[in-house]
Amino acid sequence: MFTGRTLSLKSLADTVNGIEVIRDCQFAYIGKVPTKLDRRVVPCNQPRYIEDALKTEGIIGIITTVENAKYVPDNYGLAIADDPTTASLILHEALYEMDGFLWEDFDTIIHPTAEIHPTATIAERNVTIGENTVIGPGCVIKERSVIGPDCNIGVDVVIGLDALDIFQKTSPRRVLKQAGGVKLERGVTVLAKSTLVKSTFGGFTHIDEDTILDVLIYIAHDCKIGKRVTMVAGGCVSGRCEIGDDVYIGPNATLRNGIKVGSNAKISMGAVVTQDVKAKQTVSGNFAIEHSKWLSFLRNIR
Repeated sequence: MFTGRTLSLKSLADTVNGIEVIRDCQFAYIGKVPTKLDRRVVPCNQPRYIEDALKTEGIIGIITTVENAKYVPDNYGLAIADDPTTASLILHEALYEMDGFLWEDFDTIIHPTAEIHPTATIAERNVTIGENTVIGPGCVIKERSVIGPDCNIGVDVVIGLDALDIFQKTSPRRVLKQAGGVKLERGVTVLAKSTLVKSTFGGFTHIDEDTILDVLIYIAHDCKIGKRVTMVAGGCVSGRCEIGDDVYIGPNATLRNGIKVGSNAKISMGAVVTQDVKAKQTVSGNFAIEHSKWLSFLRNIR
């Protein structure tokens, strides 16, 4: 499981060319500004991103350019690099390769009452499957997946897939090495051919109790899905979305990354959601707006 350990930014950066630490700090993770991890260091290529970082919880250090270093207050760790984003990814992968720093490995634990179909593939380590949980035909459960009791994982479901976070400066380009996982609480149901993506830098993509995901659902990295959420076939929830309790998401709906959806909200079929949805609000359309306004628009164009 995740260790919560910290180390000196300077001690890590000294092993990497092109990164100079001006003010040291003890940190636990590399991340991005919106990443929900405590004691993280983040890249900021422009002053406006530094402004955002200073208003965001959990950030204790910033990697930026020489020109922008003056905007980082003295109470933050500071490192400079020509390309802060690439530097941060190099540091993250260095953390990832440190045995036992971010995560301590364990042999996979499957409760004796769990039912695993013989065609399912379960990683040999870093997976837990709770009591009375059913893993169906063709499922793939990758490392750092924590599945609680009384879950029902249907047919050809993939849990713990890497996010499409591309390391652009490598040749050939490749997907970033990813340190997070996926966690399902009690009573989660995931039907056929759905994919749940692990968090990128640490922590879990989290699906809370009694949530039901229909077929062909995609839940991206670092999402937080509340209790008793119902998501109907073909939906896509992009990275770092936060969905409250008792939300209904209709078929083929798509949520932009970073969206927050309040409890008891309803997202209509085919909606393309590009801004936050309030609690108990219903939104419809492409791009999604308040449902009553969408109906009025349809009346006007008919």
